[in-house]
Amino acid sequence: MHPSASKVRAIHETPHPKNKTELQAFLGLLNFYYSLLNDKATIAEPLHRLLEKNAEWKWISAHEKAFVDVKELLSSDSVLVSFNEQLPLILTCDASPYGVGYVLSHLMEDGREAPIAYASRTLTSTERNYSQLDKEALSIIAGVKKFHYFLYGHAFTLVTDHQPLLGLFNKMKLAPDILSPRMLCWSQMLNAYDFTITHSSGKKI
Repeated sequence: MHPSASKVRAIHETPHPKNKTELQAFLGLLNFYYSLLNDKATIAEPLHRLLEKNAEWKWISAHEKAFVDVKELLSSDSVLVSFNEQLPLILTCDASPYGVGYVLSHLMEDGREAPIAYASRTLTSTERNYSQLDKEALSIIAGVKKFHYFLYGHAFTLVTDHQPLLGLFNKMKLAPDILSPRMLCWSQMLNAYDFTITHSSGKKI
């Protein structure tokens, strides 16, 4: 399973739910990190009570506090792991119409992915006019630049949910002649890194 960067971003940007359906959607976003959040069940208990069959929907201060605390927990040391040169690295990148996000993770010995750090930024007015292909490529470039310190000189797996990028940024193939100057520049920049690019089918994180 590859956590998409947009999923992490969505958790932090989500306004408080207005009904049970929205609350279920929010708690569902946290599922990937459940095993890493030791106190999630306790902190989120007021939220889960709202989902009980006969519970009346009434959002009060206790729910707001639990909602904020759960999001804060996602940023705490309890969910992030320390960088370890001995563990495989994964960089997952994603783009939305208004921003790009990226998650740097380790593949742990038990097979799960544990985030080291994540980040995002909004797109400039010019970047918002990019094609979806260019936005997804930009998310990769921005992610690589953001985590250059960890990635340069280390082999890593680059994960995208945009399949056309596999052919464009595959280091085992020559760059297509039809690349735009911008895409060609990005492709050449990535040549300085040791990575294998893979596709995560439809996993919008």
